[in-house]
Parts: sequence; structure tokens; C-alpha cells
Amino acid sequence: MTDLTRRDFLKFSSVALSAAVLKPFPPDEERPQPIGLGRITDWRVWAYHEPRPGARREVALTRDQIVDVLDVVSTEGLLSHNSVWNLTKYGWLYSSWVQPVEHKINPVVQRVPRNGFWAEVSVPFVEMRAAPKDTVARLYRLYYSSVHLVVSTVRDDSGDVWYQLKDDQYESRVEFVRAEALRPIPRSELTPISPFATDKRLEVSLKDQKVLAYEDDKLVWSTRCATGAAFTIEGVGLVDFTTPMGEHTVVRKRPSRHMMGFIGRADEYDLPGVPYCTYFTQDGAAVHGAYWHNDFGHPRSHGCVNVLAEDAKWVYRWSIPVAAYDDALLTVEDGGTPISVV
Repeated sequence: MTDLTRRDFLKFSSVALSAAVLKPFPPDEERPQPIGLGRITDWRVWAYHEPRPGARREVALTRDQIVDVLDVVSTEGLLSHNSVWNLTKYGWLYSSWVQPVEHKINPVVQRVPRNGFWAEVSVPFVEMRAAPKDTVARLYRLYYSSVHLVVSTVRDDSGDVWYQLKDDQYESRVEFVRAEALRPIPRSELTPISPFATDKRLEVSLKDQKVLAYEDDKLVWSTRCATGAAFTIEGVGLVDFTTPMGEHTVVRKRPSRHMMGFIGRADEYDLPGVPYCTYFTQDGAAVHGAYWHNDFGHPRSHGCVNVLAEDAKWVYRWSIPVAAYDDALLTVEDGGTPISVV
């Protein structure tokens, strides 16, 4: 992947889209059937003629383009930590820059409980609006697997249902999204895992870029992750965001968090609905889901431990203390699951 500024992105995006539309495609009877769906996560990503470094570039795709995945192979990757490539009609895409997504439309909940309910985006992305109309200003684009609190429903002039959301960073702001794009999360989906197990502990391996869960010193679960890294920030210089090593414990939990930081700086982030946050430092380091990349296996975060949303949910449910469904924020005085960063 090459670095690209927002100005460069605007310049290249129209070219990339035109190339994608004009690329020949075989007749229907010759087309391979998709095995999945992906969303481009970076400003510009190349499709290659073959799944290997140095292959001929075919088409430049831009952020938020949706592609059918026709095949998946494991060969030599563009980066050493990931060997997986996705075949699309444009060519081979390196999987680190392609978020696996789905496009599932959901039945609408007509009556919202007093405390609301949690819901996750089940389509590649959906627009959050300042009013229940497609013509009003977009506040954010909400991405697949992000989690949000639904507090009410409203019908627009056409009779379509929109959910009103409550944002933990902007609690007084009204936010609306088309209801069918969000999947309600049932209470049963957030029940604790292994509630009677003793001696639970988590380990984050910076060397192996893995999160491991132990019960009585027996490994019961593991996943790849992306921990904190050092960045050279334009106008700032080298900044060390390495995930803090040492012995920690769970200090708070959130099923969803609008994460914001360094606004106005080259490395700013503004991410609504970050799913299943299990914090282990008071400064905000957490194990949480990441929907803005698929680049697990090497350091790349601002200090947190990025994992897939489903893996973040597992940690959230398994770790102690147990968070109730209605807990938008659970703070922990003592007794939280130990987390070693080594």
C-alpha cells in the first residue's frame, strides 16, 4: 500500500471508479460465484494481475468500494504478517485492506424498550443523518460490525422506519439511521462465557501479535491482533503509541464507544460505534473490535489492541466482571480479569 493524502484521494478516485466500470467482464454463465463480500478500507488500493508482490497492477480501487470476493488464496503477501489475497473481478486484492462484510437487511423493531437496545450494522455501511430523511446532512458513515444504541423509532414521509441513536460523545445530538441496516443484538448474545471458571487471565503478546485467554493456566482461546505502534506524524514527528507492557486488569467495559483523538492532526481518528471495548488501563488502552482495517498481525494502533468485532465480543463476555446488557459503561474498582502485555 502506498501513502495517499485526502487531496490525492479526491484526484485519483474518479479515475479509479471509471477504470473499474470499464473493465471487461465475462458473460453471466462464465462468471465465478461470489463466496463473500468485501469493503475497501484505504484511500486507494490496487488490484493485481496475480496474488504476489511485484505483479502487474490492474485497477485502483478507492475507499468504501464494495467488491464480490470470488476466491481466497494464501501465498506471499505484500507484508510479512499476512499472506492472504482475495480474487475479485478487478484482480487480486491484498486482504489487509479489505474488510469482510455482509449485506443483511433486518426486520424492524417497532417498540423500543425504555433503555433502548444495542444493534450492529449488518450492511457494508449506512449513513447516519441529522433527521430521518435521505436528503439531510450526513453526520457519519456507519460501518459493518460497529455497535450503536437505539433509543426510539420514527417513520419518514414515505412510511419507512428509522432508528434514532444515542451517541456517547454527543448525547444531546439527534441521529438517525435507516432501521433495516441495523441488526438488534439480543440479550442472549451478551451472556457471560464460562462464568464459573476460575483463574481467568488474558495475555497480549506483542511479539506474536496475539491475544490469548487462559483458565487455570490452560489456553482456551486465542486470536490475532494489532497492537500499538510508533508513528512519524506530519508536523509532530515520531510518537510512541506502543501498547503499555506489564501487568494490568480490566478497569471498565463498554459495548460501544465513539472513539476520537488528535482531531486536526495528521493521525486524527473519529470512529463511532467501536464494538466491545474491554479497557485495561485508566488512560484508555483496551481490547476492542476494529472495522477500519483487516490488517491484524502487526502493530498499527494508537495503543489499543485491535481485533475482529466477534473476537472483541468474546473477550467482553468472557472477562470479569460481567457486564449487564443495559450497561453502557461498567467501571471496575477491583477484581477485574488480569491482562498481561508481554
